[in-house]
Amino acid sequence: GTTTEVIGAVGRSVTFHIHHLTGNVAFWNFDNVPIVSVGFGEPPVTVFSNNKYKTRLTISEQGRALTISQLTMEDAGTYSAKSAEATSTFTLHVYRELAEPRVSCEAQNCSAGGCRYALRCAAPGPGLGNISYGWSVGEQPWGEGPTLLVEESVPQEPVPLTCRARNPVSSRNVTVSPADLCA
Repeated sequence: GTTTEVIGAVGRSVTFHIHHLTGNVAFWNFDNVPIVSVGFGEPPVTVFSNNKYKTRLTISEQGRALTISQLTMEDAGTYSAKSAEATSTFTLHVYRELAEPRVSCEAQNCSAGGCRYALRCAAPGPGLGNISYGWSVGEQPWGEGPTLLVEESVPQEPVPLTCRARNPVSSRNVTVSPADLCA
């Protein structure tokens, strides 16, 4: 059988669709522990083997779709739907959505001609997965990665810089002025 990778966000919902199961019934397991048996039909017939899922599971599409709502980190793992002939397997990854990233001034070096700043962008917290960072000025990309070196010459107006943080389930940004931040 094939394994489908599915990504979900904490507090949101995720749906598994089974396409290849024949017969009249599917048995759903989570990490090999039975959750629910589903008899195909309209409406589908469900028998829960684990009541802790009862309030958060919805069966639809005549029994061929299973939705988990109010996801938690503990829901991550392997889900499988077995029928007489086949098994559909899903690997669920759950991540938290990002909060607004914070930009800090790591260093500044000013002379008569202007200033150089080293900025660091961070979106801290557990369960966020891989985070990528990018910088821009307006719509113009300005750099990749959590740190950025900026030079500002004295006669120029200071430019606002935007840091964008991305993880598998969300994208957040924050805009700062290096001169104010490092003052």
